[in-house]
Amino acid sequence: MCERAGGPSFRPAIDTDRFFDWASTAPNSSACLAAMSEFADAAASHHCPPDFLTASTDALSALRDRIRTVFGAEPDVDVALVRSVAEASSVLARALVLPPGSSVVVSAADHPALVAPWCWLTGIRPDIDLRTIACTGSGVLDLDHAVRLIDSTTAVVACSHLTHLDGVLQPVEELTALTRHRSGALVIIDGAQSAGRVPVRFDALGADVFLASARKALLGPLGTGFVLMRSRVRHTVRPVVFSRRNALAGVRHDGSWRPGLRCRSGAAVFEGNLPDLRALSGLSASLRAYQEAGPAQMAGECRARAESLASLAGQAGYRSLRRPPGGLTGITRLASPRVADHRRIKADLASRGFAVAADREWLRISVHAFSTEEGIAALCDHMSAYGTPPSIRARTA
Repeated sequence: MCERAGGPSFRPAIDTDRFFDWASTAPNSSACLAAMSEFADAAASHHCPPDFLTASTDALSALRDRIRTVFGAEPDVDVALVRSVAEASSVLARALVLPPGSSVVVSAADHPALVAPWCWLTGIRPDIDLRTIACTGSGVLDLDHAVRLIDSTTAVVACSHLTHLDGVLQPVEELTALTRHRSGALVIIDGAQSAGRVPVRFDALGADVFLASARKALLGPLGTGFVLMRSRVRHTVRPVVFSRRNALAGVRHDGSWRPGLRCRSGAAVFEGNLPDLRALSGLSASLRAYQEAGPAQMAGECRARAESLASLAGQAGYRSLRRPPGGLTGITRLASPRVADHRRIKADLASRGFAVAADREWLRISVHAFSTEEGIAALCDHMSAYGTPPSIRARTA
């Protein structure tokens, strides 16, 4: 276990020497598991469960404040607690009222979870145009292409901050500035991979909405995430799921229900009744531990492990499908010229206890600050059986 990175709380609660799929679902932090266990014990022993539920729900305000602090958001920024980026993006596609003739701009590098709701919306509303920003050969958004797509009709621009396949840190600040110059569109950033992997300052991004998942680099529980949303968005969204938290139905003097609802705006539109308080207590603890560990230190450790992986994988005969121009962030895709289907390598590695992701044409290997040099070396040693033989590498060097 990597004791030097992150101290005793913000580190995985299990041995991760052979775990290289952090970009999917990471192990929980020690702090997260301890907090969830304490919550479950307190809930089970409380003499009045309704009072415990009310007090725990009220205490979520402290979690919202912590999220603002850790991710550099001003006090007037709304914080919604959600289960995933897919859920949050789906709510936005349903909750935003886009005028006829609008356009929605996404990017070729985005995760399907971010884009699918906008594909749905533009599929049922032919009056809205879906446009896709291309990427350069290095995987970075083509901002020249973005200039040609974003115009006065654009209502939404959605983009991944850090790509899920190659770990490319996208120029979202520049994209936001470009959008502000050319339209009044809302800018939505998917931070599922960047939150916890690179330092994030919401105010510096300039975007209107930032979506994040806790189950990846933040080492938080499954089914937890959050949304940061600027005040200018507050009155442009409407509730999708109605509950006492975000809407109030009225009754006439005769006892009949009134048509219409009094709805709260802002972050409440994302949240129904009865949040998963146990999981959110784990998220709060993991965020606190991450803050104490230091986002910059975590990012530096992650870059160092990524460089080790790139070097040893190259020695094992693999080529990187894309090396981000801004430097390695810990997510990479590798390919061997000797293998037709890389899922075969994944299966062999799995039989040896290594966890990686794969498709037919590539292996995706993702590291964290807690990946060890020994684990990376062992992984690459086993991978070398499928890499280019040393004699061929020497002749082509």
